[in-house]
Amino acid sequence: MMRIFFENEYAVYSVEKNIVHIAYKPGIAINRTAAIQIVKDRIAFQEEQSYPILCDIRQLRKIDKPARDYLALEGSTLVKALAFMIDSPVTDAMIQFYIRTNHSSIPTASFYQKEKAIGFLQRFLSFLVLLGLFII
Repeated sequence: MMRIFFENEYAVYSVEKNIVHIAYKPGIAINRTAAIQIVKDRIAFQEEQSYPILCDIRQLRKIDKPARDYLALEGSTLVKALAFMIDSPVTDAMIQFYIRTNHSSIPTASFYQKEKAIGFLQRFLSFLVLLGLFII
């Protein structure tokens, strides 16, 4: 059975109704080394199963280009869909640029409201999950 909570120095990982939630800790700056650890921990947390991901970046202070590049490629491993929680138009513009320039096959969107992000991600849950066989 999958764990429902994990924490490292960069983020808190949890799972709710088969959606993995990742919330970056306040003031964190991410470089490529941190990105590698974040992805490694996420994949281990997911027990190498694919999930929709809700990524709350509202408290993130900075992420450098090598980290963004790593997350765009290797970071998409075992991600069914990705929803970013944002809190500013500047962040939204950066996410939209990220989506356009990385040409990912993973459905990706940004949201100001958690309920809308969850609604987006629920479309990518498996049939059994839709029947009510959720992880907590």
